[in-house]
This record gives sequence, structure tokens and C-alpha cells, in this order.
Amino acid sequence: MAGASLMMLSCTSCDNIDEQDRLIPIERPHSEKVVLLEEFTGATCVNCPNGASTVHSMLESEAFKGKLVAVSLYPSQMANLTTPITTDLRTPEATEYFSAYDGTSKGLPSAMMDRTPYKGSVLQLLPPTWSGVVSEMLKEQSPVTLDLTSTYDASSRNLTVSYTVDYNDPVQEEVYMQLWVVENGILSIQASTTGLIYDYENNHVLRAAINGTWGESLGASHIPGSQSAGMASITLKQDWVPENVQVVGFAYRASDRRVLQAHLLSSITE
Repeated sequence: MAGASLMMLSCTSCDNIDEQDRLIPIERPHSEKVVLLEEFTGATCVNCPNGASTVHSMLESEAFKGKLVAVSLYPSQMANLTTPITTDLRTPEATEYFSAYDGTSKGLPSAMMDRTPYKGSVLQLLPPTWSGVVSEMLKEQSPVTLDLTSTYDASSRNLTVSYTVDYNDPVQEEVYMQLWVVENGILSIQASTTGLIYDYENNHVLRAAINGTWGESLGASHIPGSQSAGMASITLKQDWVPENVQVVGFAYRASDRRVLQAHLLSSITE
């Protein structure tokens, strides 16, 4: 009886299994690529409203809807273009980013898409070219999936943002996570090619970095299926309208600051 069992075991264990069937690869879902567009602008820059109009059209287009996150950054350099007429939207963060990419050698308005070089330059000066650069960035697949949630306390004006970064593919390089507060619907006086605009509406304006100017490190050597998570808080200033505040989060590589994925939290009060 024992011999018969041994013979049956021997027969079943010797079945030939095709090599391609021995390992079944697990395909992890990938979220749709979302491109980060950082637009540098200034209150006394007469051509900057054209840049803002270009960004608005891109955000509203069917080609980019839900696939593009835009942020307007007001640096302090080039005082003849950036000195405010009324409302001062300049931030230390925007000033530092503009310096990091040698913005004064390019001018305003200028923009960078995923902080990725295109035709030899990260900063792109001509607004009509921006949509083409975004289209190129969208051809890539992101190795990570981002998610943002927030809690807002109206009495203290404290905003806490939590994030998760899920790795769909291996990411060996060090990754950073950045969280920004941006605000829509800010009215100011803006210079333009046709004169001063007295009720100019500024949208997706960078107000502050929540977790430091360059974000926080998530470490390196991330494997598929792993996750990074964290949170950060900020107190909204009195002149920031909570109903108009949004949060932008993005993960990027430490080595070249290239953005891997961006995410917009469209409301903090809902």
C-alpha cells in the first residue's frame, strides 16, 4: 500500500510545467499620470496675464482635464516685473524655486512641467509651447500613486494634510514628498499689455509649503506594493479664504527633482 502511494506521488510530482506558467507575474494597477505645471509670474509683468490665460485654457481642455495640476508662483527676483501694485503674492518658496532653476536668465512668464528638461531647458519661456510639453510628459507612466486627505478646524484655522504614496514599480532613488497650500480667486491689480487690470483674478496661487520648502524625504529603495505615509499641518493666515484653498501634493526624485506624480485636493472644507 505504501509502495502504491509512493508511486502515485512520484507520478504527480514529475508532471512537466511549461516555463512561462511556473511564475505568474502580478500586474499592479497604475494611476493615470498627472503633470505638475509650475508657472512663474509677476504683478507688473505685462505679458504674464497671457501666461495665466494659457494655463487656464489648458486646465479646461478635454485633453488635459484631470491630468494637469497648475500652480502660480510669485518670486521676488526681477523687481521690475514682480513688485506688487497692491496685493503682495510673493513667497519665499517661489523665490527659492526661481533661483534654483536660474529663472532670471529666462524671464517671465515661464513655466516648468514636472521639473523635467525639454529641448535642453527645464524652464519654458513661451506660453504657446507649454501644452506641447505637457503632452510629452503625459506619455510617461508614473511608478507611484498618490492620495491626499485633509481635516480643517475653522475655529483655529488649522489645516492637517495626510498623504499616502503607493509604489507600483520599483523606485531605487530617494523620493521626496511635497505639500503646498494654494488659493484661488485672489483679486489684485495686474499690469498687462493693454494697461492695468483692476479686478484681476489670480488662481492656484502658491501660498506656502506645508512640509518645508523642498518637502520631506521618503527614503530610497522602494519596492512594488510598499507604501509611504505621512502628515503635516499649517495654520491658514487670516487673509486666506478657506473655501478657496486647495492642497497640491507631489512626489519627486531627490537626484534631479523630477516629479513622479502630482495630486490636487480640490477642497479642504467639504
